[in-house]
Parts: sequence; structure tokens; C-alpha cells
Amino acid sequence: MDIHAEFFAELDAAVELARTGGKGSALLLVGLGRLDFIDRNLGLGGGDAVLQAVQALLRNQLSGISIHRLRDARYGIVVPCRDAPEVMNLAHRLVALCSSPHCFNGRDVFSPPFIGVAMARSDQENGTELLKDALAAMDEARRSHLGCTRLYDPALASQMDRDFHIENNMRAAFETDQFHVVYQPLVDLTSPDTNRLIGFEALLRWTRPDLGPIPPDRFIPVAETCGLVIGLGHYVLWTACRQQVEWAAKGRPVTMSVNLSPVQLMSAGIEESITEVVAETGIDPTFLKLELTETALGTDPPVMAEKLSRLRRIGVSVGVDDFGSGYSSLGQLDLFGLDFMKIDKSLIQRLGPGGRQAELVRLAAALAKHLGMSVVAEGIEDDEHLQALRKLGIDVGQGYLFGRPTPPDQISQWLLPNGSTSGAKFSPA
Repeated sequence: MDIHAEFFAELDAAVELARTGGKGSALLLVGLGRLDFIDRNLGLGGGDAVLQAVQALLRNQLSGISIHRLRDARYGIVVPCRDAPEVMNLAHRLVALCSSPHCFNGRDVFSPPFIGVAMARSDQENGTELLKDALAAMDEARRSHLGCTRLYDPALASQMDRDFHIENNMRAAFETDQFHVVYQPLVDLTSPDTNRLIGFEALLRWTRPDLGPIPPDRFIPVAETCGLVIGLGHYVLWTACRQQVEWAAKGRPVTMSVNLSPVQLMSAGIEESITEVVAETGIDPTFLKLELTETALGTDPPVMAEKLSRLRRIGVSVGVDDFGSGYSSLGQLDLFGLDFMKIDKSLIQRLGPGGRQAELVRLAAALAKHLGMSVVAEGIEDDEHLQALRKLGIDVGQGYLFGRPTPPDQISQWLLPNGSTSGAKFSPA
């Protein structure tokens, strides 16, 4: 019997046991992240070495239980269990076990796992339905974050159907110009009297003719899961750079900030892609700022530091976005040679006179400046926050107080050659 036939025989047997009132069982699907990234940066064979190391760990931990290596860097494991809490406890232990570094060519390599769990149930027709449930749970675990476990529940199936529908509609949207880029202003906070416009952050929006605007937090995670985020990210980068060049030609060479998702950053040829966009659009790279998440920076820091160094050699600035919302290691910030830090709005919007949040923001700003970074505060919504941030020495501000994300044709009227916004607000989009 080949390995896949043996695996499906175990699945069918688990469902049959559930139907006949026998001992309970569950399917665990173990996925591993970043294997393509490991192969690209450490050479072919790195990813396979990690897979073999993880398989050995699983066999040692689960003596007497079959470990089936499946396609797409997955392992399938059918385990006996009394109930869901018991099997989820096992899943958490396996995540901790497989999250440890693996040695390849003398280097520590990290490939965080994600595990989907499904209980065998009497209402399942066969093992294929059990597998489908576990796949839904694993997909949700991967979307949540690496190092995560998820137990299947019926709502996940509905979520998968919705995500599949969104993915199909996104592919069609490319062909019908439903995506567009809006721009949120960034202002200089170092002057006490004026909010001088110095740049914009480019943000992707999707407007469907039948449904209207689709929230970014609804479609971006799906785009990251299915791979569309690379094409969308390139579209935003190219459009934003071209817009910056157009404004610069009118006498306002503002900076342009563009987000890079972890998937983009770890994709093959990202440096070449950015270099091509700079050349094609004619943007001065010193006006282009790339914003990266804390999650991306935490992915194999030495390799990431080298990648960021190559990006900076293009002439662009590189910084961390939403600082304070993730799990950055403060000790590693200096490793990356970042140019700026953007403090997350969750810290800014809880600012109060003399409160702990103000002290956290002050410490973050002091750390950034000690490491040679400028400091941006996002989520500024009222004058009280603005004045507090000025006192804390924040360099640049962003938020609804200055303007919402706005289409470019509504922005051009504010781009006066002398640089003053005179407290102007931008229309929402």
C-alpha cells in the first residue's frame, strides 16, 4: 500500500470508529512556513533538511503513531484522543517542539509550524471529509500567524467559502480596474506652529461596482494567503512612485511611503522588482520609504538584515511600521539598520497626561533616535494627542486630524510649492 493510500485508510478508519461509538480520534495537519524563503537564502536543500528534521522530531514525540509526509510541506497524523482539549494540548506541545531552530550548514534555521486539528465525527461520510475539516483549520492557523493551532468548527467552512469567493473576485478585479490607490498625508511635527506637509502613505483600496468599498482587512489577508498580494503590492508601489514623480514635477517633491507585506519581502527578486520600478517611474529613490511589519523583521533576523541592506543600497529608506503592535525584539532593532520607526496607533490613541502610555511612547522614541531613526506617530485624531506628541519629540505625524486616505485628484490642490497646508484637511476616501 502506498503512503497516501495508507493515510486515507487511517482517515476512513477514524470516521468509522466515530460512527460505531469506538474510541475517539483526531487528525492533525502540520504545516511548515518559510521553506521557499529558506531555499532561496540558504541554498537548495535547506527546506528539505528542515522537513526531515521536523519529521524526526514528530516520530520521536509520537512513538507508535504513523507520521505521513504529504504534499506542500505538510504532515498528516491521526491520533487517538478522548476529546478536543486533549488533542489541542498535544497540538500546542508539537508547535513548541517544532518551533525550535534547526541546524543547516552550520546555521540556525527557523521554520515556524502551524497546525490544523479536526475531530473524527459520526456525521462525516468518510475520511475525505475529515481531511477537508483539518485543511480548513490549518488554513485558518496559517492565516492567523505562524506558530498557531486551530481546531475545526463549522464556521471555518463558511469562512473558507467566503475567502474563495473573495479570491475569485479579486482576480476579476485586476481586469476591470476595481483597485485604486489613495494617499494619507504625513506632516512635520518639529515646528510648533504649522503642520507642514512632507509626504504621503500610499494605501490600496478595492471598490466593487455591485457592493461598493471592500474593507482592506477583509481582502488583504486573503491576498496574502493565495499569493495575489505580490501583484497587488507591485501595483501599489508602481502607482505610488509614478504619482510622486507627477507631484514632484509640479514643484512638490513629497516623500512616498509604501507598505511591503511579509510575503512580498520574502518573495524572490524583491530587490530587482523595486529597482525596476524606480527606473521605470523615474522616482528619486531618496523620496521612497518602505514600511515593514514587526512580524516580517522577526523572520530569521540575520537573513532579513542582509535583505534590508540590499534594499537600502537602492537608495530607498526602510522602516518598521506599527511598532508596539507585535513582538519585536528590542535587542535586534539595531541589527536591521532601519531609517525610521512608525509607532502604532494603539499606543497613540491611549495617550493621556502623565500616563503610562506617554512614557512608553517617550521610551520608544528615545530608542529610535538613539539608533539613528526618525519617529512617526500614526493614529493622531485630536489636538490633545498632537500637543502631547510634540512634547515627546515625535518628528512626523499621521492621522485623521491631518487627513484621511484621499484620491490623488483631491490632493493636488493642497500641494502648494511653498509646502504649507495651513491646517487643511483632506476629504475621506
